[in-house]
Amino acid sequence: MPADFFDRALVGAMPWVPRPLIWRFSQRYIAGTTLRDAFEVVRELNAAGCTATMDVLGEDSTTTQQVDAARDLYLEALQGIQSASLDCNISVKLSEMGLRFDIAQTRRVMRELLSDARDRGNFVRIDMEDSSVTAVTLDMYRELRKDFDNVGVVLQSCLKRSAVDVDELLHGGRTNVRLCKGIYIEPEDIAYRSPDEIRESFQRLLEQLFEGGATRVGIATHDPELVTHAEKTIRRLKVSKHRYEFQMLLGVAGTLRRQLVDKGHPLRVYVPFGELWFNYSMRRLRENPDIAGHIIKNLFSAQ
Repeated sequence: MPADFFDRALVGAMPWVPRPLIWRFSQRYIAGTTLRDAFEVVRELNAAGCTATMDVLGEDSTTTQQVDAARDLYLEALQGIQSASLDCNISVKLSEMGLRFDIAQTRRVMRELLSDARDRGNFVRIDMEDSSVTAVTLDMYRELRKDFDNVGVVLQSCLKRSAVDVDELLHGGRTNVRLCKGIYIEPEDIAYRSPDEIRESFQRLLEQLFEGGATRVGIATHDPELVTHAEKTIRRLKVSKHRYEFQMLLGVAGTLRRQLVDKGHPLRVYVPFGELWFNYSMRRLRENPDIAGHIIKNLFSAQ
């Protein structure tokens, strides 16, 4: 049986593995369960020459109470970032703010967060979720950027529509985009499925954003080939440092991250935290199924 097939089968069995063992794996990718944990990780990243983005783990809220709790934690995060003089912003999933059951509430909460962040000289990234909410997420971004210049959005190179989205966003005003490959499994009629197609799309979109005059571009990738292409594109187009930054996930590609920082590139690290760490851990495992084999080995190793 191929190792890759075996590891993917193990991922399916992970929900039955004791959570304390999953947590041992998760600590690589998650700052912790509390805001205090996140602040400490951000301090360490800032000391290493990186900026950061805090993300409260959670999505698809189903009640107003859940939305209010998430909003309050983000407001507390913004206050703490300012008080501690941390170089850090926040990233928000609209579904966590009620998008799937009360879009009016989502709009109110986002305006509240953006207003508070603006008053504190901070920034809010609207995260991108699966394709069922791509259009409404971009519509919300277009609406909010009319009144706030401290808001950005995310585009995924796996989606075939993204080139059109880039063009429309660039023609509509100031555009701050985080470009990533995308992690959601989407239908073949709307998404590229092969790694090479996704990688080629990423390269085209990055050039389109720079050449089209995007205000700022977050180059969110751990792929060495895409990093090399991005560096060449930045040099060729003479893109100034205030118009881009590389972005990486906490616990991923540490050596590459340090190399980019040492070269003088601006680099931001995504710092997730919160009580809902298990679902995020399962997502990381699905992206990196080979890790599942190591977790199973630890299960049977001497403690």
